[in-house]
Amino acid sequence: MLSKRLKAVCQMVDKCRMLADIGTDHGYLPIYLIKNNIIERAVAADISKGSCDKAYRNIALHNMDRYIDVRCGNGLEVISEGDKTDCIVIAGTGGLLAINILQSNPNVVNNASQLVLQPQRDIDKVRLYIHSVGFKIADENMIKEKGKYYTVINAVKGSESYTPLEYLFGRTLIKKRSPVLKEFAKEELYKIMNILENMQKSNKTEKAKYKELTELSELYEEVLKCL
Repeated sequence: MLSKRLKAVCQMVDKCRMLADIGTDHGYLPIYLIKNNIIERAVAADISKGSCDKAYRNIALHNMDRYIDVRCGNGLEVISEGDKTDCIVIAGTGGLLAINILQSNPNVVNNASQLVLQPQRDIDKVRLYIHSVGFKIADENMIKEKGKYYTVINAVKGSESYTPLEYLFGRTLIKKRSPVLKEFAKEELYKIMNILENMQKSNKTEKAKYKELTELSELYEEVLKCL
């Protein structure tokens, strides 16, 4: 039932009483977590009525109606402080959207003990935002599924800050010498070097974009030395 990506997200969730799955789609994640005794209850939320209908059907099919409450609405706006949410999961969205969702209900975020986030892009900005709201990154995992790379972040209450390199690639992934991160960094560096070469051929080395990509290539080279 679960994709490799969703399994990686589930593996980050700590045992808790209440979880909010924002952007639940089919509702597979909370169903799996309850069946495996990782969480007791969940709110499965989605802005799409079609997704909510699919979640309703799947939850009923697995006899989980008593444990999972489906709410159709915009992000964390459907979650109240009275839900006493322990863990917030936001998976499969853009990084800036994930930040906007967290910003939409700061009280619920502040009362949570864990954030499990799987942003599709702008991951460095998500890491920075996590640190700005009183969370630290306890763990990260990076996987590859069907040719795409996915990063899963497990954040808990705490304080820390990163270097620019660590915000871009993830301190724990670097420490783990993640082979998936290494593969990703090699591929991205190759793309960047090709763009720089084409810009050189076109005499566009004076453009701000060239300087930006040159600096980015140096960060990729630096992280590859660590991996």
